Amino acid sequence: MSFDACEHKIRLMIIEFGRALRKVQGLPEENNVTVLYKEVLKAMGIVETPMTSRDINHLPAPHEMKDDQGQFTIPRKDCPQCGRKEGLSLVSICPSCTDSEGGKYHSMWTCIDTDAGCGSRFYIDTDGVLQVGKSEKFMTQVLNELGINFGTGTKEEMGIKTITDAGIK
Repeated sequence: MSFDACEHKIRLMIIEFGRALRKVQGLPEENNVTVLYKEVLKAMGIVETPMTSRDINHLPAPHEMKDDQGQFTIPRKDCPQCGRKEGLSLVSICPSCTDSEGGKYHSMWTCIDTDAGCGSRFYIDTDGVLQVGKSEKFMTQVLNELGINFGTGTKEEMGIKTITDAGIK
């Protein structure tokens, strides 16, 4: 199952509707999004489409990150090495992978044209110039610099409360 931005937005709206529905019904606040999602579907008489982490817990592939006009939702750059238009894609480097060199590097712009044998790696220096290599900046830092603010993604920032927020008693 590939990532579908429309489906994702619909699910988010259903979850927000679930919060509002519970509030109107005088029910206690619920932060488990699965419970909220299922409650709304049941109230609407809609059969639930099963979801698994394998299906939805991943970053979309580059071809899945385009809007209705065919433009990439996360910026792309032209590859200075092979010349491919919008060939460079920003990727995060796994801290345990050899590319991170012991956790030193966290992101890079990489050319997707591996068929042509490119696959070059770049980072943007402090002057905004593309340089060969990898970046010590995290992907979210680079995106913030490009004007795309995803935030930190912490539970607190996303409004998620858990039993451990007040401490285990």
